[in-house]
Formats: sequence, structure tokens, C-alpha cells
Amino acid sequence: MALGDAAQPQAVQSHRVVLDAYAFIKGWLIATSLWVGLLLLLVAASYGVPAARYGTDAGHVWGLLGMVVFYGFGVSLVFAAPLAWVLAYLLRPVRNQRIHIGAFFAVPTLAFWLLGSVLGLGWQPLLLIPWATVGAAAAIGRWAVRKDVLSSTSAAAPT
Repeated sequence: MALGDAAQPQAVQSHRVVLDAYAFIKGWLIATSLWVGLLLLLVAASYGVPAARYGTDAGHVWGLLGMVVFYGFGVSLVFAAPLAWVLAYLLRPVRNQRIHIGAFFAVPTLAFWLLGSVLGLGWQPLLLIPWATVGAAAAIGRWAVRKDVLSSTSAAAPT
């Protein structure tokens, strides 16, 4: 350091929480399986139980259950997986895993409420309750991979 040079500030330590591909896929599968499983139970209870109770043909229930699985995993792959990836990317600097889990509850709940509202289901705040099942499944999926995160501390140049 020459005479008259300004002192350079020390590098700032940056902590990052990163999910590897295994943890991301594991969390997605857990969250999606929980959500689709809950939908399967609701469809079976709503359509299958009355059909069996009144002795009517319940063949249509199998088709409904197949559609729930197909469209549930499809919607989750097309909308939920990119949303989870973006959310995980934005939460990298946050070290507290509880904040991650809370964000994985709140953001998918609000995003799917918005998506459902745009698709014509309505803007009623009461509809947040069924969409909270999406957020709860996402939060449980994120909680399940909390020990699989990769933490890194790197020196970042000050800006």
C-alpha cells in the first residue's frame, strides 16, 4: 500500500442456502404427492361414497381420480416447480430455515389464489382456504428437505 492510498474495505461474508437437485426434486415430490393425495381423498369422498351409498355405477369415479392425478402432477410441474425454484433462489441469502418454510406456505397460497382467480374461480378471500392446501403441502415439502440444504459462506466483494 503506497502512501496516500485509501484503505480498502474488507470483503463482506455472504451466507447462501442452496438446495441441490436431489433436495429440490425430493421436496417437490413430497409436496405434490401430499397435495394430490388430499385431492384424491376429496374426490373419492365427494363422488365415490355417494355412488356406493346409493348403489349407482361408480365407474366415472375412476376416471375422475385419474384426472386428478394427471392434472394435479401436471399443474404442479408447470406452475409449482418453477415457482418453488424462483422462491428458493430468492431465499438463498436467508439463513433461517423457518423463514423459508413460512415463505413456502405464503407465496404458493397467494400465487395459486391469484391463478385460480384469473382462471375464473373468483377473488373471494374465503377461497384462500382451499388454496392454503397448496401452501401447506409446499411448506411440508420444504420442511422435509431442511437438512438437505447446502450452506456456503463466500467472500463477496463490497458494492
